[in-house]
Amino acid sequence: MSRSRRGATEGSGSSLTRGERIALRPLTEDDIAAVKPWYEEAVAAAMVRPAADAQRLAIVLESDGTVIGLLEYRANSPDRGWLSVGFIAVARVWRGWGFGSEAVRLVEAEAKAVRFRANVDVRDGLGLYFWLRLGYRPARRDEVPGQPPHGIITMVRTAGDAPG
Repeated sequence: MSRSRRGATEGSGSSLTRGERIALRPLTEDDIAAVKPWYEEAVAAAMVRPAADAQRLAIVLESDGTVIGLLEYRANSPDRGWLSVGFIAVARVWRGWGFGSEAVRLVEAEAKAVRFRANVDVRDGLGLYFWLRLGYRPARRDEVPGQPPHGIITMVRTAGDAPG
């Protein structure tokens, strides 16, 4: 698992979380323009819509600063320690190299949460596999606050759980 370290982006004062191969930083207007060519395809493939109230982060290659993806998350029921990863997308050319997994682990490491959740459309086998590989499991009935829409599986992980 990669270690995270926090720092400031050059000249912006914005928060930056660095991993072994990627960094996460707040999404900018320039980032949105950079991901636009593949973003809609990724949203359609995920079959889960990004949340309007989520924090948005750019997934950036450490080696050259290329924006290769984005991740959206939010604190749900902070009093109960929940953090939700609402949406993650990596450009097609960068998929399959573990960058999405590294991004999720960085967000989890920085969170002040002890429980993590993500929703997956039942038709999205690759999405389900992605979360299972990260140690998430389908939630039990009444285990998470709120109910997912019909056709959505809520995946959960506790901070101490190791991937299986």
